[in-house]
Amino acid sequence: MSVYKHSSGKRFLFVHIPRTAGRFITTNFVKNGFKLEHDAHTSIEGIEIIHFHRELYEKYLDVEGIPHIAIIRNPIDKFFGASSFLKRMYGEDIQEAMEDPMMFSMMLDNFPLPEAVNWYRPQVDFISDKTYLWRFENGFGEEFSEWISDILGVPFKAEDVPYKKLSYDENNKLERTDKLIDNIRTICRKDIEQLYPELAAPLQEGSQTKT
Repeated sequence: MSVYKHSSGKRFLFVHIPRTAGRFITTNFVKNGFKLEHDAHTSIEGIEIIHFHRELYEKYLDVEGIPHIAIIRNPIDKFFGASSFLKRMYGEDIQEAMEDPMMFSMMLDNFPLPEAVNWYRPQVDFISDKTYLWRFENGFGEEFSEWISDILGVPFKAEDVPYKKLSYDENNKLERTDKLIDNIRTICRKDIEQLYPELAAPLQEGSQTKT
């Protein structure tokens, strides 16, 4: 998580949930006159500040009394967005293992890069009832800019700006199969129930998951 301060003195917490356009958004914050109050890539308790979940940012950052803003994303799409990192760490040939419920859980629980574990943490662990939420699926056009401006009380305009790419192929993702999606639904149950209830219907009806 990152605390930003505007030249006007306005401060806010950007709750950076991995794989929700964070690099694009943070680049726009800087372009709109906001500066980080700390080194976002410093690790505390094995987790980079930039990806702190709620327990850690409330413990270590000065966030009381300032707006909290987060982007949330369809948890199934979000998982596949991060799946290139799983292939990078475990190898190319992991599709079958990830489709097995037991192996799927073991590989996530024992992820070999501790500071990246929060990439697969439920989104509800990052937010609270006072967090302003914007859906990734709603895009980042004029309505998003107005939403940010209203919350922070300063002009904000999101633009299509270049941002830092990761050092590996982000498009090399796992295949969206029924078996894997069912496993994702299991670990994302709380996100689906609390943030994306429309995704719960097929699971409740007992029907086959569709890709």
